[in-house]
Amino acid sequence: MTPDTAGQGARLAALLADPDQGLTPAEILARGPAGLQVPGLYSWHVDAAGAASLSRGIGLPLPPGLIYAGQAGATRWPSGKRSASTLWTRITDMHLAGSAEFSTFRRTLAAILSPVLGLASENDPRLSAWISTHLRVIAVPVPDPGQLGHVEAAVLDLLDPPLNLAGRPPSPIRQRLTTLRRARTTAPGSAS
Repeated sequence: MTPDTAGQGARLAALLADPDQGLTPAEILARGPAGLQVPGLYSWHVDAAGAASLSRGIGLPLPPGLIYAGQAGATRWPSGKRSASTLWTRITDMHLAGSAEFSTFRRTLAAILSPVLGLASENDPRLSAWISTHLRVIAVPVPDPGQLGHVEAAVLDLLDPPLNLAGRPPSPIRQRLTTLRRARTTAPGSAS
């Protein structure tokens, strides 16, 4: 990691960790896509009641605050092909629209909350309602999609969101989450 990437990662991590910057799903949808049809990083934060639900579902304490972070639009290496995803499409179409097909975050929430909310599937409207009630999102544009993957890695190293699995160090929450996700994907009639 270059010093520039580390510095940019630290600045972005501070923005993504600031709960005062978060918008409810309704607020982000009302604002529309202006300024978000670009690559960047985003983070999801949960309120106290939502953290209590997640704690029940995962069987371990999970405090309110930052729970997940990700990127949209990074160049894929080694191919050099840039993703067509933007902050707007990632947040609204993938995480909020009700389809878990392209949303690791939504599948993760469904795995944790299924017994708590009695979800019928990962696309259950009750999950969307829970997200709308208990989560806030922060979106930060990052102009260089070629470096976005490296910057995301630096940010995740600094923030270490508990519900991020890929490339993150083991923790009791991640171990339990891996078990819950695996159980959902192997259950009869479950979506993969």
